[in-house]
Amino acid sequence: MKEEEYLKNRMGRENPFRVPEGYFDSLTARVMSSLPESESKVVPIRRSLTSRLRPLLYMAASLFIAIAGFTIYKLAPEPDGRQGQAVVAQESASQRDYFEEAADYAMVDNIEIYACLTTE
Repeated sequence: MKEEEYLKNRMGRENPFRVPEGYFDSLTARVMSSLPESESKVVPIRRSLTSRLRPLLYMAASLFIAIAGFTIYKLAPEPDGRQGQAVVAQESASQRDYFEEAADYAMVDNIEIYACLTTE
């Protein structure tokens, strides 16, 4: 704090840096006059072979994946209809066996089953 006060007292409190009058008014004109008067050249950009072929490669890869997926889907072995019917018949036979075993265990005969079914 003391050093700052010392410097302010010694150097003064006003800003020592000043901009000449009209400096920014003519700055643009002076900068433009110092630039060279040559025309800009258009330089064609050469694209590499990979950058030119990249969209085609992406399209080919997408097409390959689509065709491979469709082929795998179509060539997958489908379950035979007879196999499905056999599974259903096997399940219904096992349910029938279970029901008969449960009825035997509960000592329920056909007449009681019919009576129960008709009352509902």
